[in-house]
Amino acid sequence: MSGNVYEPDELNRLYRKGGDPVDDGRFRLRRPRFESRWTGLLLPEDRDIEENRGFSYLMVEPVDLPVAGAGEVLVIFHGLNEGSYARMLPWAGSFAQRLGIPVILFPLSFHVGRRSDLWSVQEQTRIAARRAATTGNGRTSPFNGRISERLDRAPERYCLGGLQSCFDAADLVARIEAGDHASCRTGARARFLGYSAGGYLALVLLLADPFGQFSDARAALFASGAPLAGIRPESLFIMDDSAAKGLSAYLRDGSFPAGLPARDAVDDRHGNPVDDRHGIPVDERHSQLVDSRHRQLVDAPLRWLKEVLFHGDALEARMNDLQDRLLLVVNPADRVISAEQAERNLRPAPVLRLDLGVHEFPFTTGEPLPDRYDRRATETRSMIRNVRNAHRIGPEYRSAFDRFAHDVSAFLFPCPPKPA
Repeated sequence: MSGNVYEPDELNRLYRKGGDPVDDGRFRLRRPRFESRWTGLLLPEDRDIEENRGFSYLMVEPVDLPVAGAGEVLVIFHGLNEGSYARMLPWAGSFAQRLGIPVILFPLSFHVGRRSDLWSVQEQTRIAARRAATTGNGRTSPFNGRISERLDRAPERYCLGGLQSCFDAADLVARIEAGDHASCRTGARARFLGYSAGGYLALVLLLADPFGQFSDARAALFASGAPLAGIRPESLFIMDDSAAKGLSAYLRDGSFPAGLPARDAVDDRHGNPVDDRHGIPVDERHSQLVDSRHRQLVDAPLRWLKEVLFHGDALEARMNDLQDRLLLVVNPADRVISAEQAERNLRPAPVLRLDLGVHEFPFTTGEPLPDRYDRRATETRSMIRNVRNAHRIGPEYRSAFDRFAHDVSAFLFPCPPKPA
């Protein structure tokens, strides 16, 4: 297998520098803008964080893409607490080169470019120091301070942000299909690769299909898909022990999300109720209808999330229908998402097993992450050294990465995309 991108140093430099569009001679980076119309789903204190309402996402495409645009596109969803797309640049570059299509890296709510200065390293360092002083709370770090604090205070943010991400993704696909997206022609089809939390998002999109868009969509779920009993999110790069304990307890209760906004959950930029499919303002005569439609709309993703987290009877039946459209990519050494439980949960979907590194940096390092962040400690310094070049594929994982790129491409696009 050849043609994969292991060390996209120039691409990473351009990504960090900014600019739209820019290219490194092989790939072009675009940063399309997106306005979310689903901020009413969030807690009141989160709705006005401007970066989450309007943001840019990243698209990687071959420089020789046909002028008429592509008829296929791959959308990649990242993991929980992702602050940068750097580690996914080899993925995006390899799929773009192999398939000759655009690859979109789309952010979940309050991740990557949807974060404000509240997520700065300095602020998170301060938060982590305070949280580390709490008796019994481990795995605090400058990387997980803000998300840990937010989820500790209100674990329902996990579901509410997930709902916003779900409907934002549906709106993105609608834009692609309508021919309103850069480098995609009218009728272009989207396929999904979801990593970790992004895998659950892709899975729920196919299960719930809120707007009837995904009846033939395909998705690869990478390091994802285990039930709640098989998820261990405590990590210096995900969330600390206290936040993980609180979130798990909240999800186990099964009554999520508490206090879900109703009629005002779908709003225009001025906070007026709008039609839940096209964003058209409505008056009070239609408010009861909007409320009913909204409830039906948000109930489906939440119901399917519960089915996945608790391996419900409905999931077993539905997997018989979805098995040909889902590929599960697992790492037996994964300590965050149990490979064994993911396979059992989503049976009979096909499984690709790869021997990789740690969950947080699967193609970078196999050295276990420490439980304590201390820049003076050998373990912390070693961890930082190991992940400093996370935008590169480690030599020891290149064979597995080749198989990952080949098998995921072949599954998602069984008929190679045709040029315009």
